[in-house]
Amino acid sequence: MDGFGLYEPSSNEEFDDILTLACFITGCSAAYLSIIDDGWQNIRYTKNYPANQDLLAHSICYNTVSEETFVQISNLDHHPQVKGVEKALQQNLNFYAGFPLIAADGLVLGTLCVLDTQSKTLNTDQIRSFGILAKQALNLLDLRKFKIERRQVDQSAEDSRTFFNATTSVVCILDDALRIQKINDAAELIFGVTPQECKGLNVAKFVDAEDMKRVLALATSCLKNGKKSFDVDTRVSSNNGDPKWISWKVLTKERRWFVIGRDITQERQNNKSLNQLSTIAGKINNGIVISNHKLEAVWVNHAFTKITGYTSDDVANKRLSDILAGPETSIDDIEQSREELRNKHFASVELLAYKKSGEKVWLSLHHSVVLDDEGKLDSVVSILLDITKRKESEKRLELLSLVASKTNAGVSICDENGKVTWINEALEKIFGFKNEEVIGHKLIDFIKGEETDFELLQIAREKAARYEPFNLEHKVYRKDGKELWVSVDNTPIYNEATGERAQVEIINDITQRKETELQMLASREETLKLSQAKEAFVSIMSHEIRTPLNAVIGLANILHQEEKLPTQEESINLLKFSADNLLNLINDILDFNKIEVGKMTLENKRLDVRALLQDIVNSMRFKIDGKPIKLEHHVDAAIPQLVRGDKTRLYQILVNLINNAIKFTPEGFIKVSVNQQPEKDNKVVLKFAVADTGIGIAKEKQKAIFEPFTQAESNTSRKYGGSGLGLSITKKLIELFGGNIQVNSEPDVGTEFYFTLKFNKFEGPIDMPETAPSITLNAKILVVDDNEINTLLAQRVLSKFGLTVVACNSGADALALLEDKSFDLVLMDVHMPDLNGYETTLKLREKDDVYFKELPIIALTASVLEDSIDDINRSGMTDFQLKPFKPDELASKIALHLKKSAV
Repeated sequence: MDGFGLYEPSSNEEFDDILTLACFITGCSAAYLSIIDDGWQNIRYTKNYPANQDLLAHSICYNTVSEETFVQISNLDHHPQVKGVEKALQQNLNFYAGFPLIAADGLVLGTLCVLDTQSKTLNTDQIRSFGILAKQALNLLDLRKFKIERRQVDQSAEDSRTFFNATTSVVCILDDALRIQKINDAAELIFGVTPQECKGLNVAKFVDAEDMKRVLALATSCLKNGKKSFDVDTRVSSNNGDPKWISWKVLTKERRWFVIGRDITQERQNNKSLNQLSTIAGKINNGIVISNHKLEAVWVNHAFTKITGYTSDDVANKRLSDILAGPETSIDDIEQSREELRNKHFASVELLAYKKSGEKVWLSLHHSVVLDDEGKLDSVVSILLDITKRKESEKRLELLSLVASKTNAGVSICDENGKVTWINEALEKIFGFKNEEVIGHKLIDFIKGEETDFELLQIAREKAARYEPFNLEHKVYRKDGKELWVSVDNTPIYNEATGERAQVEIINDITQRKETELQMLASREETLKLSQAKEAFVSIMSHEIRTPLNAVIGLANILHQEEKLPTQEESINLLKFSADNLLNLINDILDFNKIEVGKMTLENKRLDVRALLQDIVNSMRFKIDGKPIKLEHHVDAAIPQLVRGDKTRLYQILVNLINNAIKFTPEGFIKVSVNQQPEKDNKVVLKFAVADTGIGIAKEKQKAIFEPFTQAESNTSRKYGGSGLGLSITKKLIELFGGNIQVNSEPDVGTEFYFTLKFNKFEGPIDMPETAPSITLNAKILVVDDNEINTLLAQRVLSKFGLTVVACNSGADALALLEDKSFDLVLMDVHMPDLNGYETTLKLREKDDVYFKELPIIALTASVLEDSIDDINRSGMTDFQLKPFKPDELASKIALHLKKSAV
């Protein structure tokens, strides 16, 4: 009980006598009894002193209470340090004396004080008598406290009884057998029976049987663990049959159970609904704002903050539209929306708003009003949707619609089933069908015909069903039956906002292009046939020219090596020179053709650049033929000893350039040089140059000299000879290497050709040769050729190398001669009547005998085309030798294969 609770205005007379006696004993004019509580002094019982209430710290009794002893101040005017003196002096009081009223428990309940206008000092008897009065006042306060507490207990008991029956929760006491000893009036509300009917019944009568098992198990567990209370929810049944959910609070004490049960049936239903709403709200990305009747925001959800960037603090007590408005926001729309709300109507508006960051955002706002009981506007609930993407899509759709309507390309929009929803004017013109004719139908049903590719259409439909884009070209038919080719680009569209699917098709009339393609295809086939005919012609001409030339060159070489009269020397040399020039001319033409048709490829073999250049220069010196020309060469010392590349083609490039220099240099020098350049792509890079002091080339002619059959001057061929193919072939060979030939030249001064080539690095032992070492030609060979001159030539040439040569003129004769297995190698002409060289070789390889399968067979061919080489390999021939051949070259190849077969 607080101290102020001891005050009762109706019982002031109990203290009047004490206050009067206090004034009489002390000779003072005023007295009061104060009550102290929680730092406050309440002066209620007074005599000649005003009642008041003040902080204890500001009162004149502060020292009496804090020191808990009698205090008297004879002259207040001389004790300004004492608290509360100012108020006493204002009433002309100059004397104070007071006793603290201390209860038995040590608590200071208040003070008994006297005051007077005259300064004085109380004697011992006065103080003792004043103290007795203070004790009497304390006894009265204790008595009053007892009465008040008694009344409070009685009232509390009455309140408990009232509360016990007033609450809607069932409150009951159970014995240790769970029988109801006492229960409140809520029993009738919960169980449907009166409290009197409940007494003595087991509570299990009302609780669901399954739930009761759970309650007993829980109670047993709690008791075992020393736990005296627990909470549990159960279902109960009442006499009226209404099932209910009750939340029980259970406490056990002295073998009794004190139980409170609260009906939570509606609460559980509400929680279920709230959980459902909470789940839905958690998945909603829409912003929600609650505003008061002044349209000032009081609450926003997280989604609103996510959409706009504004928090609850940012928008508190501000109008939503004022926060979101910006330079381009429609004020008219805002005012119209506000007017609707003021009239208590639902309002909806789409606004271009602004986020907290200043970024523009399109919002769809839906305002719902909430009215109070009097029908006045209480609050507004606003739902915000970010429709920026939709607005952008609408803008793009508007633009696309305009473009699609005006474009020359046909546009068709179909639903997910491929049925037309719209076509543009261009498509109407292409097919002749109007928009209203095809809407709701598949477009292909209107334009298909006899030559439409239905298999292609089926593939397209399967892709469309999988929502995959596709492109196709097919023949269709206009409304008037006219054929046309169209290209169709189909793109599936998915609207995430609505979940709708559609297909957009861009359709173009490609009839003219298709006709051109068909013409080009026919022309290409014709060109291919001409090319094949050209190759066949070149192959035949190569064979027909090289075959007699083989005899001419072979016999010239034999005559040159045999004894001859001095008068014959010049003629034989002239014959050999002319034959060699003729062979070079044919080789140039054939090489040019091979490059043109893309049949020439580069080898990647062992290559010694120094040795190759030395051999070329040495072999070319005889061509100077007494001219006042000095032929020099230089090789950079930094160049690796070996690289990998095509030795034959590099030889051909350099020989062509040196021949060219010798031909057009009447006097002076020719210098061939090779210098190493920085590595590139991990390859050796070499720069080659051939310089001369010849007739030179005019600047305007320097590009033309690389064209086939072209020379710098019209009289060059007549004066110097040549086919005009040398530089053209050289340029193409260099380009095969990945290089580019350049020329610097000045008429009557000289010319320099230079180019840079890349070679693979050589890996492996440098001293290991790739060709066969020394050869021993002690063997018997068979020469098969339908040209008797060639067989005669082969016999005369090869017999000089110690070979035993047998000749025959047909494949059938060859098969018969080889039956005795006495030959070590066969030279086989590929072009023979009846049974050619390929067929003869195939018959030999088919025999079930190791001798015929491993016998070296070298083809003799005049064709250098790749197809001929492929035929040689497919037939099972071991190698080939081009005609015309050099004796040493053919002998080396024979020796190589004899050695391999002997291993």
